[in-house]
Amino acid sequence: MRFGGIALKVLFAHGFEGSPEGSKPTYMKDALGWDVTAPIMSELGWSIASQTEVLVRHLDEERFDLVVGSSMGGLAAANASSLRPQAETRLLLIAPAFGLAENWEGMEEAGRNAWKATGERRYTGYDLDIVLPWEFMESAEKMSWPIPAHPTAIMHGKFDEVVPISLSRKVAEECENVLLHEIDDTHRMKNSMRFIQEVVSNLMHGTEISSFDITEIGEYDSTDEKDKLEVPRLVSNEVKDDSDQVASLEENNGQNPDLISDAEKKSDEAEKDIEQIQAEMKRLEAEMALKKEVLESSKEEIKTEKKALEREQEKAQKEERSVEVEEALKKAKEEIIEAKAEAEAARKRADVEETEAEEARLLAEIEEAEAEEARAEADAAEKRVEDAVRKAEHAGKDIDHLSEELERDKREEMILHRVAERQDQIDWAQIGIAEDSERDDLTSIKGIDQFTEKKLNALGILTYMQISNFDSETTDIVNDSLEFVPGRVEEMSWTQQAKTIIRLEGVDSGSERPVLISDESEMEGAKMVKINWAQIGEAGDRKSDNLTKIKGVDVKIEKKLKVLGIRTFDQISKMDKDTEDAVNEALGLMPDRVSKMLWAQQALSLRDS
Repeated sequence: MRFGGIALKVLFAHGFEGSPEGSKPTYMKDALGWDVTAPIMSELGWSIASQTEVLVRHLDEERFDLVVGSSMGGLAAANASSLRPQAETRLLLIAPAFGLAENWEGMEEAGRNAWKATGERRYTGYDLDIVLPWEFMESAEKMSWPIPAHPTAIMHGKFDEVVPISLSRKVAEECENVLLHEIDDTHRMKNSMRFIQEVVSNLMHGTEISSFDITEIGEYDSTDEKDKLEVPRLVSNEVKDDSDQVASLEENNGQNPDLISDAEKKSDEAEKDIEQIQAEMKRLEAEMALKKEVLESSKEEIKTEKKALEREQEKAQKEERSVEVEEALKKAKEEIIEAKAEAEAARKRADVEETEAEEARLLAEIEEAEAEEARAEADAAEKRVEDAVRKAEHAGKDIDHLSEELERDKREEMILHRVAERQDQIDWAQIGIAEDSERDDLTSIKGIDQFTEKKLNALGILTYMQISNFDSETTDIVNDSLEFVPGRVEEMSWTQQAKTIIRLEGVDSGSERPVLISDESEMEGAKMVKINWAQIGEAGDRKSDNLTKIKGVDVKIEKKLKVLGIRTFDQISKMDKDTEDAVNEALGLMPDRVSKMLWAQQALSLRDS
């Protein structure tokens, strides 16, 4: 529909869950050819104040012939009208959400209080799942009942299940510039969009159309036409009955002239009525034919528009499929090119990898050879390190040993110096003075080691003879000079051992008998040995045995035994405990050594072998 030869410029406000691409704005653009601006109503927020502001901004920027609002968009349009009364426009409100605050989701007082207390409430609809702030309700309480400032038409379904039609009736009753059209439809008004053009046409031209007229236009059928045409036929039958009555009277040969006169009058009146009825019927038929023509024209327009829309859709689909095919072909070509490129790249990579593998193999062989050489060098180096460590250890030991020797020599030198300072305490007239050339091996005496020998030499004692001349006083002086514990020299019987060694040195190695000892002291010492000769027997002229075969008897002890007169296994095998102790003492051995070493048993075994 055009207004003044120009397409109607419309500002459309969709509902709470609607969209700018909904069925109503689409119908207005495609079917009616209107210039429709349909903003997103929630762009500033979900409250009625925010959505009203969206419309107000558009009204301030442009001029619109008509503002159309659906549901909550209708309430926003009414509020925008009241805020911008100077705007040159008109309003079409489709199921407007008047009374939003009271009617929101049928909320009771408890739910409202909870919303206010928490500050938010979740809304879940057909396509929405959002959280609404309490500001939404505060705005609704202030803007639920606006008074439109412009000529307004309301289309509201009698069976609206969301916004009761009674709310629109209330607004229509209170506002003279508002006309309500009640339609047999629900809240979505899906089946009532075909009435929009007629309602808007009357709104724009200032004429009125009732809800009955809308229903008749929308629900016309041939049955209603037949019913309306039958009404004058009933009247015609009544007139026919009167004519028959007049004819009957005429057949009675003029009898009862009054009746004839009345009949003629009635006949004239009936003819006039018939003419009027016929004229009315013609008018009605013409009117109905016109309405039918309008209806058919509307149907044809809808069919034409539908076919055009289908053709456009089919064309768009073909174009879309064509584009898709072209894109698919293009993509396929690109994929082929890409696949070829990838194959070529893969082949090149394979060649490179093969070359690299060969190089790696050769490199591995070289590295293996180098590794073998490195291992050999490492083994050699390890051996050199071990040798170096061993040499270092030996060097360290030698150094430590040298240091120890130097330290020991230094310490021994200090000790020897101290001992030498005590020479004047010795009674040299008692023990005698010896020359260095007369030096004996004093370590043969048990209890004298090399260092003790050095100390004795430092003191001036060099020979067995000097030691054999010790008396008790000299023994104590020597013990103290040597820095021994008291009584050690006496305990070790150095004097007796020295005398024994002197006697042993007088034995002829080729003689079977002991040499005579001319020294009375030595003879006296020998006599002091308590040997039971009756028990073991004297060796006499018997050949001496090799006594060193007895474990514990070395060459020195063997000489001592021969000095005592014990030269055979037989003599030793016959020793009893007392004889063993006497021999042990005479030899200067540790107590019980002879018995512990089982000399008698060993000698018996050697004798009998």
